[in-house]
Amino acid sequence: MKNRSAAGALSIGAATDVGRVRTGNEDAFIAEPMVVGVADGMGGHQAGEVASAIAVQKMLEHLGGGATSVQSAEAAVVDANTAIFNGARNNAGQRGMGTTLTAMIVLADGAEGDTTRRFVLLNVGDSRTYRFRGGRLRRVTVDHSYVQELVSTGHITEVEARSHPRRNIVTRALGIEATIRVDTWVMPFVKGDRYLLCSDGLVDEVDDAEIAEVMAAHRDAQSAAQALVDAANTHGGRDNVTVVVVDVLDGDVASDDTADLDLDLVWSDLPNGDGTGNGSGDGIDADAEPTAATPDRGPITEEIPITQSGLSAPRKRFGFGTLVFWFGIAAIIIGAVTLVLAVRHNADSDPDPVPTTTSTTVATSTSTTTRPSTTVAASTAPAPTVP
Repeated sequence: MKNRSAAGALSIGAATDVGRVRTGNEDAFIAEPMVVGVADGMGGHQAGEVASAIAVQKMLEHLGGGATSVQSAEAAVVDANTAIFNGARNNAGQRGMGTTLTAMIVLADGAEGDTTRRFVLLNVGDSRTYRFRGGRLRRVTVDHSYVQELVSTGHITEVEARSHPRRNIVTRALGIEATIRVDTWVMPFVKGDRYLLCSDGLVDEVDDAEIAEVMAAHRDAQSAAQALVDAANTHGGRDNVTVVVVDVLDGDVASDDTADLDLDLVWSDLPNGDGTGNGSGDGIDADAEPTAATPDRGPITEEIPITQSGLSAPRKRFGFGTLVFWFGIAAIIIGAVTLVLAVRHNADSDPDPVPTTTSTTVATSTSTTTRPSTTVAASTAPAPTVP
């Protein structure tokens, strides 16, 4: 589909496909004049479809006319999360269902006290939003996924993440917990910018370099969206794939085609977006079948670092504090060994104790040679005289 929107300032194209392996499509998208988005459902056949459909329905219901503020955009996501969560809890066949969501909403004129045309970008999960400018592709969102945490902490590279066996584990998704945390950015309209919103069915099959080539080769938003879906299927199509492409036809002019304008990352202040997070350790398997009951997933112990550049954090290196720690451990071990050796040495140098038999013999000799004085007197007295 092709769509001109926002008073002629945007051109939108969208495409979706079940892929070459799956039998059903759990993705959903919205491509309306004031709001676009991609949702990738999880929880098995039908349940995933329901979750992603609820997400886009709520976005259209609340934001079909644009957003009056960042908070109003967040509130729509919170409402979608509540609807999916309650649906999963009340319907045994939909237990464990959830969905990712990445979306862009046009801020209404004058919203946030500014007359500049701007977008609000929302993200939950591992569906992505990219920006293509001056022939360079840049990922704006940061995945809420197990492998992204490994990349951010330096345990694996981006290349390794693409083939990691747990790449389908997400650490945040709509509908899994009663509360949700939403990542939001505010971005200006910049003439010539192209945005790509997609499910992981695209990025798991097509690397960023090829995505950039396809984006550059197709000037029309709809043809670019379809070409990207076709590329994913050509590479195997192991998952559903959904793509929305947004071209900015009118807006600010960048000082340099390759320059990055500042992106304002805004954390949610809403009661249901207070940073409690979703998922833990292993997270949620986006490809798993629904379970009998929604599992108890605690808060994430460490948030994935998010930078303005959208790049992963550098690999961790040993610092001075780590060195001091290991020196302390070594000193404790050396001290313990020295103490054990000293105790053993003192034990070896002690004199042998006097045998018990010697002291007993002495006592016996003494008692034998001592006699009563009355006996001595009787033996030495003179015999009596007989008359």
